Amino acid sequence: MHLEVIKMQKRDGMQLLKYLLKEKCIVIRERTPMEIILYSVFLYLCRLSLRDVAMAIRIFIKRSRTAIWKWLQKFGSILENRIADKIPDIVVIDETSLQIGDMNFWFWFVIDPENRKVVFFMISRSRTNIACRNLIYKMWKMYGKLPSVAITDGGPWYLILKRYGIDHEIVSGGIRNYVERVIETIKDRTRVFDNYFPSKRWKIRHVYLWFSIYIFYYN
Repeated sequence: MHLEVIKMQKRDGMQLLKYLLKEKCIVIRERTPMEIILYSVFLYLCRLSLRDVAMAIRIFIKRSRTAIWKWLQKFGSILENRIADKIPDIVVIDETSLQIGDMNFWFWFVIDPENRKVVFFMISRSRTNIACRNLIYKMWKMYGKLPSVAITDGGPWYLILKRYGIDHEIVSGGIRNYVERVIETIKDRTRVFDNYFPSKRWKIRHVYLWFSIYIFYYN
C-alpha cells in the first residue's frame, strides 16, 4: 500500500477520502464545503442512516436527507468506472444474491487476489451463461483487455470463460476467501437496512452509484 495512504489511514476516513480524490484528479463542485460533503459520505459508509448523517452535520450546516442522498449519487457518478487502474492477469470471480426492494438481484465481483481490491462489479437479474458473458464484455469494455486466469467456485455459468481465452481454475477456499470476505463486508453493510437497498424509489442506476462509492471506500 502507498506510504501516504497508510499515513492518512492513521488520521481519519475523511482525510483519506480527500487524499484519494486528489490522487485520482477528481473534482466535485458544490455550494456546500467539500469537507462537509466528504464527512457526510464517510459517516454514511460507517453505517449511519441518512437521517443520522443529517443530524451529525447539523452543528456545521443544515441539510436534508435528500441533499445528502444527492451528494452520494453525485459522488458515485464521479467514481463510476474509476475502480482500478488496470485489470490484473489473475482474478477471483464470485457472485451473491442481494434483495433490492422486493426483487432479488445477482451481484458479481471481480477481485485482484494480490491486493484484495475489487477491480470490477456487475449487477444482473439472473445467474446464467448470458449474465457471465455480459460480465466479460463489460470488463473488457472498461479495461480494453481481459484477465488471463479466472478463479471461481466452479459454477456452470463460468464455463463460457474459456470461449474468451480466459483460463478457468476451480478453487474451493484458499485464494477465493478474498472475494468471499468482500461479499460478507458488503452484505454486512446492507444488513443495516435489512438487506434492502436504502431508497424507497430505488433504480438500478442508484444501486450502481452506491456500490461505486462503497467499493471506492473499501479499496
